Amino acid sequence: MTDLNTERAGDVRRTQQAVDLEFFRQELQEQRQFRLDQLTKLAYEAESITNEALAEVNAALKRAAAGVLSEIDAALFRLAIGSFGTCQRCAGPLTGDRLHALPMAALCLRCEYADQSREEHRPAQPHIVDVWGRDSFPASDPPSNW
Repeated sequence: MTDLNTERAGDVRRTQQAVDLEFFRQELQEQRQFRLDQLTKLAYEAESITNEALAEVNAALKRAAAGVLSEIDAALFRLAIGSFGTCQRCAGPLTGDRLHALPMAALCLRCEYADQSREEHRPAQPHIVDVWGRDSFPASDPPSNW
């Protein structure tokens, strides 16, 4: 393979990667908008709820939607800083199948399982949501460079 062919192959890989990142950016933006709409709807519904049990369900749904929104914002932040698709614990790559199924995934399957099993492991780099906190990511107005 000549240097020219090597450069072309590298250009194709970079272009393909850029397209993939743009796909995930678009997917995350759509999911983010869905969660914002969901939170708005739940907030309006909360005003008219008089039943205590329904109010608790509404509050639980709002907490869950806000949690997912934080994960989406964290994934958009990882896209912006160039660490999207990298496990936030072991720094290994996330599989394409995992990202397609869960674009906001921050951990590889091994680290996710270890995290859920509460096994002791030392992270290579801390999870951004753990460092900044769930409420640190903007829920309505992302930075203009996203």
